[in-house]
Amino acid sequence: MKTKKNSAYISLKESRKIIKYNIKQMKYYESLKRRNSEESEYTSVMRDENNILEIDGLETCFFTDNGTVKAVNGVSFDIPKNKIVGVVGESGCGKSVTSLSVMQLVQAPQGQVTGGQIRFNAAELGYDGEGKKRAYDIRNMPTKEMYKIRGKDITMIFQEPMTSLNPVFTIGYQLDEVTLIHDPEATPEKAKELSVEMLKKVGISMPEHVYASYPHELSGGMRQRVMIAMALAGDPKLIIADEPTTALDVTIQAQILELLKELQRKQGCSVMLITHDLGVIAEMADEVVIMYAGRVIEKGTAKDIFHNPLHPYTIGLQKSKPLINSDTNEKLYSIPGQVPNPINLPDSCYFKNRCERCTGKCDGAYPPEIRVSDTHSVSCYLYDEKRGG
Repeated sequence: MKTKKNSAYISLKESRKIIKYNIKQMKYYESLKRRNSEESEYTSVMRDENNILEIDGLETCFFTDNGTVKAVNGVSFDIPKNKIVGVVGESGCGKSVTSLSVMQLVQAPQGQVTGGQIRFNAAELGYDGEGKKRAYDIRNMPTKEMYKIRGKDITMIFQEPMTSLNPVFTIGYQLDEVTLIHDPEATPEKAKELSVEMLKKVGISMPEHVYASYPHELSGGMRQRVMIAMALAGDPKLIIADEPTTALDVTIQAQILELLKELQRKQGCSVMLITHDLGVIAEMADEVVIMYAGRVIEKGTAKDIFHNPLHPYTIGLQKSKPLINSDTNEKLYSIPGQVPNPINLPDSCYFKNRCERCTGKCDGAYPPEIRVSDTHSVSCYLYDEKRGG
């Protein structure tokens, strides 16, 4: 009697084939980062000059020994100027990888941005001959050119400040470095003055003392404030905050989020706020992007998402959040099933096997983005039917 072949098993021949393919792909994408390019090769034009960032069809892959993982698979959304855009989803849905792709910080050589466009609205590029606003296409920028905008025009507040700050250098040294790298005319005295000013701006009461301290001498909340000060030092146009309060207790979380919102308003910059906490999004975000298994499944204003959630996954996320007036004897809702294997993703809807409202149409191709209003769109066949499609 024949035994059924285990689909998860990879033969030695298949493994060698995958490794050979991975090496070829990694060498190709790494060579693109090191190339010498004319400016025209990594510039584009904005679809709407009122956006600071436009992500179109972004694809980011990890070349593993088991196959190619599509961590970000055709993600598209905009970040308008002077707005906070919240990116929500469960762990592993591609939120952080999307942000790292924007910063060109995906772990290489295994991780590579393989497709799509990331257009950053840079003021210094001006307009083209047709009057369209020129932009950097970050996906095609060589690494040496990316240094000019990373840390200055686009900055990032990481999830865990203790692993982001170097333990062997003082806070002042690390803050000064931002100014000295991005402003060639800056003197050490000017850099120190700006660093102390930034520490005051983020609500640190003894900035000179903190300036001379090492990271381990500060509390978690203080370290996160230092990270925000570092992000603001270059006067950025876009701040990416990757779950900036996850490692903090609830009272400090509230202080940090309020500080971030206040500074965003005063500085006039945009914020891409990544979190899995819907409460944080409701308080902070102007617009919301819901991600699942590397794709955007719903996006709209905060009012759209919280008052009129459409996708069954978005509805499930909201139902799974405990409320203060919930019945204590009632079980907390949990979305059934598991996320599909990112190496062998189905051609149909990724949420199909977990969906309680699945129809026959869901067995077809992955659902397209369906606009239900000027500000609200969803990828679900339920609304294609309502539209009459």
